Amino acid sequence: MKRMRNIWVILLLALVAAVGCQRRPLETVHRSTVRVIVKCIWHVDVYPEGEKPSGVTLYFFRDGQFYNTVTTSNVDSCEVNLEKGHYKMYMISQSPEEYWKMEFLNMTNFSDAATTLRENSMPWVTSTRADDEVTVENPEILYAGVADEFDITESMTEEYQYYYTTYKRQKQALLAKQNDGMTKLTKEEEELAYYEEKIQYYTIRIPIYPENVVSQFWITIYSGNADVLKSVRASTSGMAKTYDITRATTDKDEAIQVINQWTLTMDDATKRVGHVDGIINTFGLPNGEKPNALRDPTLNVSALLIDNVTVADYVFQTGDKIEYLPPNPGYKGLYRLIFGSVDEPAITPPDVKPPDGKTSGMEATVSDWEEGETVEIPM
Repeated sequence: MKRMRNIWVILLLALVAAVGCQRRPLETVHRSTVRVIVKCIWHVDVYPEGEKPSGVTLYFFRDGQFYNTVTTSNVDSCEVNLEKGHYKMYMISQSPEEYWKMEFLNMTNFSDAATTLRENSMPWVTSTRADDEVTVENPEILYAGVADEFDITESMTEEYQYYYTTYKRQKQALLAKQNDGMTKLTKEEEELAYYEEKIQYYTIRIPIYPENVVSQFWITIYSGNADVLKSVRASTSGMAKTYDITRATTDKDEAIQVINQWTLTMDDATKRVGHVDGIINTFGLPNGEKPNALRDPTLNVSALLIDNVTVADYVFQTGDKIEYLPPNPGYKGLYRLIFGSVDEPAITPPDVKPPDGKTSGMEATVSDWEEGETVEIPM
């Protein structure tokens, strides 16, 4: 009887062993993920400086919750492993810590992720609008993109992990045989290639198309007596302070931006008529608006003249004068503002003379001006 019981035990163990050989490796249970490759599709006209950024940061959201973030220098293709679930994903260039003119808000909340301009107090800036409108930095170049939503199912993870773990096991066995001097391994190599092909097949590829979220604001002012202009500085109110990354539009917050670099071009030296150009980076107008007559922002311009004493101040209403034009290569849009013309200059500062023994000339960069005589000229 005891011998018969032992035989039954042996048969039962053999049956369990046989069934166990048909199960998939335990690694498939240990790592239930799928390889996902995020492909950033860069178009040449996306980046104005002609170069891709040196890094990107990816933000993943699974089943409505923040899941993970990855910062990498592989700006064309990034590989991650993701569990089953419903995914949303967006990216930005570089990482939030690398921007000093902007700060990033709610980056782990897909719907509310945003970047906002840091405040930059300048005593000379004035505004005829709301008292709480702050002066901000001009934005740095920022690329952002949002991928289409995608799903990873349990069956997808099982299939991927089966072929991945089998491939790893087969490759280790093949390497062991090669190290033992076995050269005729055609069948093993074919099997390895088969499993590798299956891994590629079950790998998920997610394209994303980064775009520059920053536009340009280009201002031109025609001036009589243009050769008396030494330096120009200006501020414009009613500009967007915050950009919603995943919604690809500006928020409601408004701010004042400063135009602090200008160039002078003489159009008619005989008549002393020329124009000054200032161009800055901007998020554009708040609430995703386009220029219209209902908006009431102002452009405040101050011109230091060549006598180093006289400052001419001008105030322009700009709401219905801004044009939204096709962008320069690499930018989101172009806001264009022109005051006057060669025949009808918008400003004519006083005809002052330079100090004795000193030459005149327009300075592109604004330096701190000493207190001088201010000449307010009605427009």
